[in-house]
Amino acid sequence: MLRFPRLTLLLALTVCFASAPLSSAQAAKPLKFAEQNSETSWGSVHGTQPWIKKVEEASGGAITFDLYANQSLAKGSQVWSATKKGIADVSWNAMATYPGMNPLAEVITLPGLPYSTPMEASEALWKMYEKFPQFARPYADNKLLALFTSDVFNLVSTKPIRTLEDLKGKKIRTVAGPLVDALEALGAIPVVIPMPDVYLALQRGTIDGTLASWEPINGFRFYEVAKYVVTNAPFGFSFFGVAMNKKAYNRLPEAGKAAIDANSGLAGSVWWAENFSYSSRSVLSTLRENGVQLETFELSPEERARWVEKAGEPIWEAWAKHAEEEGLTEARAVLDFALGKNQ
Repeated sequence: MLRFPRLTLLLALTVCFASAPLSSAQAAKPLKFAEQNSETSWGSVHGTQPWIKKVEEASGGAITFDLYANQSLAKGSQVWSATKKGIADVSWNAMATYPGMNPLAEVITLPGLPYSTPMEASEALWKMYEKFPQFARPYADNKLLALFTSDVFNLVSTKPIRTLEDLKGKKIRTVAGPLVDALEALGAIPVVIPMPDVYLALQRGTIDGTLASWEPINGFRFYEVAKYVVTNAPFGFSFFGVAMNKKAYNRLPEAGKAAIDANSGLAGSVWWAENFSYSSRSVLSTLRENGVQLETFELSPEERARWVEKAGEPIWEAWAKHAEEEGLTEARAVLDFALGKNQ
């Protein structure tokens, strides 16, 4: 049963039931699940909370969870460490908050990869985790339950952008990392600002567009100030991890371990990608039903290929070369795998 933590005085009940025997399931403490998202956010409502319910039901009551949302148990940048220390038993992690933790995993953030859905990207990401020891090693402190991506980044703009020529000179908000290099290679001007500042920047014209999936387009109401959306620009993914404290897992009864295992790994990663990430595409139809006017379009195959030629291949090569110089000898094999060459 999903419960949210609260202070409650139970002295009277403790006295009344002190002599009553408890089953092992009743006696087990709820697992503490930590995430930085609010409990009303799209990802928590469609991803975290349904996953918790699935695991609880699969365990037959052997395990339950308390959800600590909105950074109430640990700050977003500290959740992985909090899980290792046992402050949290299970956690959702935005892996971008741990820069340099796992450079090989950042291959999935490169522009122009051949994936059109987060399910495809997440399947490749988990398989890389299983296949390459250097890829898996940075995650050894915790038991990794799932590794999955965001949906693809849309290009949201105040004026239509259909070609490289339209993009040239435009100020586009992005996250730090390879996407900065990608925008520069395409002739745009990358601007790294926090997501909550994007609306006013679009409204005031200090930026011309932003990279964003459908959830922030809706949640931050970008559609009010930017009416044009390219849905297949080659700007890649961010990625997330669901992790568990190893001792907490080892303490579980067999039914609890089986429930966790059945909802983890490759199948679990793809499930998270579909429910946490891909499901947010339904936001577009909801907005249109509510009268929101948005113009969405795709780059033609020929035009998208032009973007990938400029912002994909050169950045792939630079990424692999830098990783190899840092001693990551599996970097080129990881890149080839991400590109579908040795799967």
